[in-house]
Parts: sequence; C-alpha cells; structure tokens
Amino acid sequence: MNRPARRLLQLLTVAASAYYALWACAPVATMRPMTLDLDQPNEFGLAVSATEPLGSIGRGCSFMPLLCESGFNGQLWYQHRFNQRFSLGGTIFGGQNSLVGAGVQARLHWVELDRLRFGTDLEAGFLWGAVGFPVSVRLVDDLWIYSNPSVGARLVQSARFPLGVAWGITDQVWIQAEAAWGFDLIYPPIMPLESDMWSGSVAASVRF
Repeated sequence: MNRPARRLLQLLTVAASAYYALWACAPVATMRPMTLDLDQPNEFGLAVSATEPLGSIGRGCSFMPLLCESGFNGQLWYQHRFNQRFSLGGTIFGGQNSLVGAGVQARLHWVELDRLRFGTDLEAGFLWGAVGFPVSVRLVDDLWIYSNPSVGARLVQSARFPLGVAWGITDQVWIQAEAAWGFDLIYPPIMPLESDMWSGSVAASVRF
C-alpha cells in the first residue's frame, strides 16, 4: 500500500471512530437519585422510558433518524455504596432510541445532609460517556425530588436536564417518576430543533 493510501485509510479510521464516539448508544433516562444510604448499600432497579422529539422535522432527520422518532426504551441497573463518599454501579439498556448497550457509573458524594445531597457522576460505556451533577432534596420522610443535569457523548440528549420524584414506599422498595428535556450539542447549526427531545420515565428498585 502506497503512502497516500495509508494516510487516507488512517483518516477514514479516525473519522469513523469519532463518528461512533459522538453518536454512541447510551441510556435515555437518568434515574438513581442520591437517596441510597449506607444501611442498605445495594440497589437493583428497572426503568422504562418514552421519548418524543420536539420542534420541526428537518434535514437532520435523514442524517440521524433516531433523533426524530418517538420510542420506548428500558434499562436495568445495580449500584453499591461503598462508603460515605463513593458508589459504583452498572447498567444495561435497550430500546428504539437507545439501541442496546451497557455501562458503568461512579458516583462521588460531596454533600450529605438530612434534606440535601449533592455529588458528581461519571458514566461510561462502549464509545459513550457522560458527567452529571446529581442533587436530591427531601420533602418529607422518604419522599424526595431530584435532578441530575449531565452532558456527554450520547446518541440522543447529549445534554440532559431531568427532574424527578423518588418515594420509598417501604424500607426496601422505591419508585421513581422522571421527566427530562435533552438536546444535541454536536451539530446545532444543521439540526437545532429536531434533536430536542423530552423523555418520561418510571422505575422501581429494591434496596438491601
């Protein structure tokens, strides 16, 4: 292979890698509010989500049609809280918008008060990743509101702003409901509206 051909092949490889990194599959829901305590450090959860694109449908849809389609998605997660400052978990997901994949999440707990919690999330999977800033506020007893603004290399909602409610209906069982608005940071000039998307999710989890 001559030198120009090798250089072209290298450029194509870099371009393909960058493309799949920027349009990587990732879960469409946040879930996992900062309510996991050390007396029950393990959690298994299951979430289902519905997504709907916002704005007008334009030329970006032919380039990346998943950004312009409604869909249903699901995810299953596990997390363990090791100590006062650190949690680690994993998730698997699949659906019409998220496609299929898996990832891990590391959480740093910075603020741990009776009614307020704040931290940092680092999530990553095969060719996708995100950083988030989870915050939870206790309303009464085991009823919390939470959010987790995040940004990352994801197929849909590369920037995401969720708002949810988490309720511990028993000592072990929790339910969550979450709505999120997300938009794409990658190509705003060519598809500024069709990549805006909202998602609604519900989840149940067991802690022990």
